[in-house]
Amino acid sequence: MDFLLNFFKKNKIELKDIEKIFVNEGPGKLSNIRTSIAISKGIALSKNISLYGFNSKDFDGKNYKKLIKLEKNNQLNKDLIKPQ
Repeated sequence: MDFLLNFFKKNKIELKDIEKIFVNEGPGKLSNIRTSIAISKGIALSKNISLYGFNSKDFDGKNYKKLIKLEKNNQLNKDLIKPQ
């Protein structure tokens, strides 16, 4: 969690500014994915932020625009996040 808080501070991001959260559902190491999903769900529920899950196979490197495109085409899981 410290990593996330430091990231927010370094990039001058506040939770009130976040509208959507995208989290990797897998494939990957289960403990890492489970932790990411738990933190993301906690933030999403506490701040009423939309939460989307994506499969890392659908995401190429750091092309974040692809996530937005997948979300707009309803190709991401919304709110029901399950590790793969």
